[in-house]
Amino acid sequence: MTRDANRRAAQHCGERVAVVVLNFNGTDDTLACLESLAAMQPAPGAVHVVDNASEDDAVQRIGAAFPQARISRNRTNLGFGAGLDPVLERLLDDGPEWIWLLNNDTRAAPDTLARLLAHASTHPDAGAVGARILDMQPPHAIQTWGGGRILWWGGTSRHFVAETADGNLDYITGASLLLRAAALRETGLFDPRFFLYWEDVDLCLRLRKQGWKLTVAADAVVHHELSGSTGEGSAAKDRLINASGVRFFRKHAAVRGWPAILIGTTARIVRRILRGDLEAARAVLRGARDGFTKTPR
Repeated sequence: MTRDANRRAAQHCGERVAVVVLNFNGTDDTLACLESLAAMQPAPGAVHVVDNASEDDAVQRIGAAFPQARISRNRTNLGFGAGLDPVLERLLDDGPEWIWLLNNDTRAAPDTLARLLAHASTHPDAGAVGARILDMQPPHAIQTWGGGRILWWGGTSRHFVAETADGNLDYITGASLLLRAAALRETGLFDPRFFLYWEDVDLCLRLRKQGWKLTVAADAVVHHELSGSTGEGSAAKDRLINASGVRFFRKHAAVRGWPAILIGTTARIVRRILRGDLEAARAVLRGARDGFTKTPR
């Protein structure tokens, strides 16, 4: 095959992919993320930006810098999954084979999409494909080997930070989540009750229950600015994580859910008390209360 033919074949692969980036008061990060996508080879077929009711001029700035991006705006901040669901629903009707979700505080290498698609082509039973997620800042330590494992009796989850077999994966992190459209169509969209955190775990668990596999393209790299939207180690983050964790275990764990919630919440509170952060301990407790405000279906 000639070089031109190779280029055309690669571009055809990219056209099968729609990228979706969610923005909330993070326009500078979003612009940098889109800049990395603009250098992608092959280029994705479409790039969608969903603005989650940002309080600045995000839509205008993004539209001016990237007029080819397809921008939509939610009237209120719906959180991660619910914020993405309307555009995901439209994409399932539009026909891309793959939908690549990227956090706005990520930067993908120019060959990341090509490597994800090459890996996916050898895994026809994969409903979701992850990448190696590295810290944005040097020395670029690994944040996540694509995803992680649910600790059912501990009421929590743990990202893998070293290479692991695909069979060990319970979820692919939403920081970089390449979804097969056919699998998403079969499984359904994000559960809107997970405002932030655990929505990716919930979706991947539902994919697995439908018989789809999870896999990681080890040579595909995405850099991520850790916790750009809520602040690393913030009380707000503690509250949101625990609220969503409680909802997850209520929904999926049945009898195991109650001890998992108790163990997980207690452990998080104790760790924060031991480090002298009473505000964070109270935030975890409030999160547990929040997690009981809706009944899982």
